[in-house]
Amino acid sequence: MFDRITPMVKNLLIINVGVHIFSMLYSVNFIHQYFAFFNPLLPNSPELFNPLFKPWQFISYQFLHGGIGHLFSNMFGLFIFGSALETFMGSKKFIIYYLVCGVGAAVLNSALDFYEMSNMSVDSMEYLRQAQIPMVGASGAIFGILMAFGFLFPNVEMMLLFFPFPLKAKYFVALYGVYELVQGTAGLQSGIAHFAHLGGLLTGFILLKFFGFSKRNYY
Repeated sequence: MFDRITPMVKNLLIINVGVHIFSMLYSVNFIHQYFAFFNPLLPNSPELFNPLFKPWQFISYQFLHGGIGHLFSNMFGLFIFGSALETFMGSKKFIIYYLVCGVGAAVLNSALDFYEMSNMSVDSMEYLRQAQIPMVGASGAIFGILMAFGFLFPNVEMMLLFFPFPLKAKYFVALYGVYELVQGTAGLQSGIAHFAHLGGLLTGFILLKFFGFSKRNYY
């Protein structure tokens, strides 16, 4: 189950790395202007809809990254957990699951941004920042993958660098979810979309129920 990279995971790795190289060679700002994800709605503004938002950004933002470290961390998660899930789900359901988790992450993050912005002045720097600085990255989709791995293979033991003993996948996902919730509500690590990560987890859980997947108690 864990001994090879499956086709869809391989394609996603290639596309993400290729897009990042292309954006560095061409123009990061130009690429982000059209394909990163901007908040669709602007509360308290004369124009409710953000002119920077385009519908395809729900998908395209998932293939853009803010730097090599951002790209590496997401692709490492896809590499480690993705193939097991694609083998179990099948390639078609896997790519649907992956992309929809990314969409769900953007939706939840946008909803919370809308709520925060509704309490701000449209002339404030914070309002302008949230309206004009886009979200990029596959993190929402990757957190969906983490949810699926912890749900489908809950008893697989994992060795983590910061843990002195093996940790079952279900506990790893639960602890990671709590960490993201604490970081998001505390407003720590500004610039990281913690609620987008939680959106990926939540969307993943809903999709697993929708697809009717059941737990597999691998050890």
